[in-house]
Amino acid sequence: MEKLIDVGRMDNYYEQIVKKRFSPQMLALLVSSISAIALIIVLSVYLSGIFGWLVPVSILLLGLGIFLIWYLVKNSGVEYEYTFVMGEMRIERIKGKNKRRKVTAFDVKAVDDIGLYYDQETGQRSVDKSKYTLVLRAAENDMADNTYYAIIHDKVRHKPALLLFTPNEMTLNKIKPYLSIDMKKKFLELEKMKKASASANA
Repeated sequence: MEKLIDVGRMDNYYEQIVKKRFSPQMLALLVSSISAIALIIVLSVYLSGIFGWLVPVSILLLGLGIFLIWYLVKNSGVEYEYTFVMGEMRIERIKGKNKRRKVTAFDVKAVDDIGLYYDQETGQRSVDKSKYTLVLRAAENDMADNTYYAIIHDKVRHKPALLLFTPNEMTLNKIKPYLSIDMKKKFLELEKMKKASASANA
């Protein structure tokens, strides 16, 4: 199970790191790529024993293969950094531990809707993604039971967007006071439903 890591906490500042879980498709692609590279290396080394002129080629392929395997593994890990500062949420995508890209920034008070994205019991999504031209993914796993959606006004692209993310309890506690009155009421109902569901499953 993927871990959510808290990196810092202050009254009006908080950071959360979310490690994206491999989807079955991504895991299959990574395994098949590494297997194919390893097979090419073994085959070239074997054939170089028969054909002497292949020795330089096999050495080159060996070095290239090792580099490609290292590159695939290094860049396969994706993390999202949520930073909450005085009512604003900023999210960055971190790939390979060092490549950063801003996903979004938005004012929490301007959130138009928020809730759990996927209902595990009914198998239904809470919101239709096709209605939004901009869908921003920053979740541990889109279909996990702790994935939330938020309808935001994205400050990066200056347009409405559907955001999928995985806030932990501390992030949710930071967000709640800045929500509009209607969103706070919805949040309270959501918390009651979560507690009721947890009690029923206990």
